[in-house]
Amino acid sequence: MTKFLNFIKNNKCRLLLIYWPIHFSWYEILRVAYAESSVLIIHSPLDDKIPFCEWFIIPYVFWYLYIALVLFYSFRKGEKEFIRADLLVSGCMLLPMIFCTLVPNGIDVAMRPDFATLGRDNFAIELVKFIYNADSPPRNVMPSMHVSVSWALMFAVLKSEGLKNKRVLKIGAVVMSILISLSTVFIKQHSILDVFAGIGTAVLVLVLVNLFEKRFYKNT
Repeated sequence: MTKFLNFIKNNKCRLLLIYWPIHFSWYEILRVAYAESSVLIIHSPLDDKIPFCEWFIIPYVFWYLYIALVLFYSFRKGEKEFIRADLLVSGCMLLPMIFCTLVPNGIDVAMRPDFATLGRDNFAIELVKFIYNADSPPRNVMPSMHVSVSWALMFAVLKSEGLKNKRVLKIGAVVMSILISLSTVFIKQHSILDVFAGIGTAVLVLVLVNLFEKRFYKNT
């Protein structure tokens, strides 16, 4: 038991990464399992008023690099910074997956644009088509993990001790998180309701991580 506890103590950062392959497998299993099933369709009248804009695909796909940059930076700055950042991100992936498992949900594919009648074609359109093909039918949408994780990354940057005096980077993180959140509705991958739920999820996770840090570091 002592060896096991010492292993956990000395490998906290590595153990946190175990969730990542679990998450991607879990997401794909649900997406395939619910592909032909009746799910809760998430929709708001406001969704119909938001125009499709393919150029928002740029911040949407930047999300993946955003995660890598923040986690890599926090890892280089030290264990405490990395644990905080990874807990924020992992929590903002875990809670939506639990909800989607208990409440299968998605958006109606009719919300997506008809490219045949759209009247334009460019590399952004092609990138949107690629995302649609990889995520069809759209499932596991509420809360939006794109939104919740983006806000988690923003919180990690704003709370980073290493970036305490880096105002430009902090502003950049805020702007990027907002753009990514907007991108989910402008490329018709999510309902505006998913965005609000994603923000709420991120705030809840932030509170939980703050409580964890206060108790954990108080006793170390």
